[in-house]
Amino acid sequence: MRVFNTKIRDLKIIQPKIFRDKRGYFFESFNSKSYKNLIANSNFVQDDHSFSKKNVLRGIHFQIKKPQDQLLYLVEGKIFICFVDLRPNSITFKKQLNLILNSLTHKQIFQPAGVGSGYYVLSKQSHLIYKVSKIYSSANECGIMWNDKKLNIKWPTNKPILSKNDKNNLNFKDINFKKFKNLWKL
Repeated sequence: MRVFNTKIRDLKIIQPKIFRDKRGYFFESFNSKSYKNLIANSNFVQDDHSFSKKNVLRGIHFQIKKPQDQLLYLVEGKIFICFVDLRPNSITFKKQLNLILNSLTHKQIFQPAGVGSGYYVLSKQSHLIYKVSKIYSSANECGIMWNDKKLNIKWPTNKPILSKNDKNNLNFKDINFKKFKNLWKL
C-alpha cells in the first residue's frame, strides 16, 4: 500500500495494493494492524454507506462536538469531493483539497477529525463507504453551504440536487469555529 500526504494536515490518500488476474482483482480495504500507524491510530466504531444518484451534492458536513476521523472508499461511481480544514489551530485552517475519485482506482481517503467534506456525483450513481471513529450524532452535525462565497469551491455544477438540510447549511463567515473546542484538538 502507498500513502500520500496532501496539502491539508493529516489528510491522506491511500492506494491499497491490488492483486489482479483474469478473474478480476482482490485487495484488502482495511486491516487494523496495517492501518494503525498510517491513520493516527483511529479506532473505527461505525461503518456507513451512502448511495447517491447523478447530480446529488452532499455537504459540506462536519461534527462539532465529537468530530470523527473517517476512512472513505468509493465502491462504485465517480465523484468530485472537497475537503476543508475547519480546525482553528491547524496550520492548514481553511485550506481545501478538491479531488475526482473514481471507483476504478480504489483509492481511499483518510479524513481527520475537524476536516469537513462534501461531494458531488458525476456518474449515474455512486456508493461511498466510510468508517468513522465516533458514533454519528445528528445533534453534533453542522454544515457549510456548498456554494459559500468565502470558500469559493469550484464545483462542477451550479444546479445540484440538495437535501432540505443542505439547502439550510450555514455560511462559513457565520460560524465561530473557535467556540467548538473539540475542533482545536489535533
